Amino acid sequence: MATQQKKKKQKNSGTRSFVFSSVSFIVICAALVFGMSVFFRVSNIEVSGAGRYTKAEIVMASGLKDGDNLMFINREASAKRIYSKLIYIGDVKVSRKLPNTVVITVSESGVAAVIETDSGLWLIDQNCRLLEECATQDAESYIKVKGLFAVKPKKGDTVSTAQEDKPKLNFLKGILAAMSAKGMISDVGSVDLSNVLNAEFDYLDKRYTVKLGVDENMDYKFELLLNVVQKLDSDDTGIIDLSQDKKAQFSPF
Repeated sequence: MATQQKKKKQKNSGTRSFVFSSVSFIVICAALVFGMSVFFRVSNIEVSGAGRYTKAEIVMASGLKDGDNLMFINREASAKRIYSKLIYIGDVKVSRKLPNTVVITVSESGVAAVIETDSGLWLIDQNCRLLEECATQDAESYIKVKGLFAVKPKKGDTVSTAQEDKPKLNFLKGILAAMSAKGMISDVGSVDLSNVLNAEFDYLDKRYTVKLGVDENMDYKFELLLNVVQKLDSDDTGIIDLSQDKKAQFSPF
């Protein structure tokens, strides 16, 4: 009998302990939420990496404002708003800095090329994002995309093409990304995608015609290209063929 009473007391004690622990946990969570809602309020927004756009333009595009709860802001949504509204923004990162600061870091994408569309010439960046229409007389300042036609251009959207040209568009994205990464954009006059199995471009004031072969190993091919050019004389001109597997062949014009 005494044993049963003892077990009952232990059970009741355990129940009370569990209830107390649960209530304590709820109280602590409520206190934390209350503290975050009261104390972590945005009062400072920092912007870095901007050139074309002002801090005010970027902050306005983000949708963030003083008084927002720092802990509950949707950083991904804010970054997407900036990217969609400011077309010359290439990458965006939104981060928190306790106790009251939001940091917006952007990188701006410049014009990489000009492409023909069903409504005239358009400027695109290295990600094939449509920036704005381009007058014919200004087209010579940028890489001319040949062998690929864009349809229904809209500012801020990625280039759209006919279904059969999707492989060419993907190839172009890889080429421009590699050129941008290697700092080569300003040294290229045109990119010809007429033959998707062996795209080519002219390089260094048309001193070289570079044949890329199929759409693979772009980073390696461009690294190989730069190594080859470094070994050639300044007055050499010709074809640099990168279409062979991990090889480069130079043939003078």
